[in-house]
Amino acid sequence: MTRDGYRKPPALRPGDTIAFVAPAAAVRMNHVATAKQRLEDRGYKVVFADDLGRRSAYLAGSDERRAEELQAALADPEVDAVFPVTGGFGVTRLLHRLAFDAFQDQPKVVIGFSDITALHLALHTKAKWVTFHSPNPQWGLGSEDGMQPDAEHYFWTLLEQDLRQKQGVTAPVLVYRTVDAYPVRAVAPGVASGPLVGGNLTLIASTMGTPYEIDTRGKVLFIEDIDEAPYRIDRYFAQLRDAGKLDDCAAVVVGQFTDCEADEGKPSFTIDQLVEQYFADLGVPVIANFPAGHVKTNLTLPLGVRVEVDASADPPTLSVLERPTAPPRDDDTP
Repeated sequence: MTRDGYRKPPALRPGDTIAFVAPAAAVRMNHVATAKQRLEDRGYKVVFADDLGRRSAYLAGSDERRAEELQAALADPEVDAVFPVTGGFGVTRLLHRLAFDAFQDQPKVVIGFSDITALHLALHTKAKWVTFHSPNPQWGLGSEDGMQPDAEHYFWTLLEQDLRQKQGVTAPVLVYRTVDAYPVRAVAPGVASGPLVGGNLTLIASTMGTPYEIDTRGKVLFIEDIDEAPYRIDRYFAQLRDAGKLDDCAAVVVGQFTDCEADEGKPSFTIDQLVEQYFADLGVPVIANFPAGHVKTNLTLPLGVRVEVDASADPPTLSVLERPTAPPRDDDTP
């Protein structure tokens, strides 16, 4: 368990079984093959259903089939990690079909980003699992040139290396180092800590008023998005504010808002201006331009794990304060 009651999955180690699933958009099987080979080269066993490449319009098959596949992987005691191949759309259509009580006491590593945010939120609210906002088999592991080096470093560090603190030492177990292409900036100063929650802003907004609604009280809120015009981001920010999600959060981490510019010639606020308008006066630390989201440098973030935001440092920092995983399943070390 984390300090805040989230269930940690056992750390991954070569020899473990990873299940590929397709709960969202239809997948690209050439990327699946590449990701499978790379994971096997690292020593993992990769399994997936024969019909993983199925399609129903823009979805990876019917709601019934996608939910069945996801439920089976989450509940299978022989599976150590569940890797949704891609995001896109469709996860919100199947959450009500999942029986969380069938697997909630046996956490396993679950990764992904974009539409998989809906699954992260559901696993947090219904099962209290630590999960990982991260690259996936289609965009990262299965990309032609593989994961970007910084993205790969944090992915395997957080999933595989059972990060341990020395006895009596309270220093962070991991501090995200500066990525030159994405200089993190402070929007509001200060230092604060709390469990990290969030992901794709559109999915956070889409699950408001459902059993999977995000809880930001005392937590560090992370947001990112893609292909949303500034006026729509403005609307989502207002929804967060009016739903009280900014009232009691501990801090805010603004990730990448990719291709979120207004059409040429249209008067508009920029995303940076909107971030200033909604977050600068919250009275909590806020940092922006963190390298996570719909970019190649998509740094893995452990959701449900306590982190610290130091927006007064130069440059501002994000640190992980506790290891996100339990010892591997066959490791008896206390």
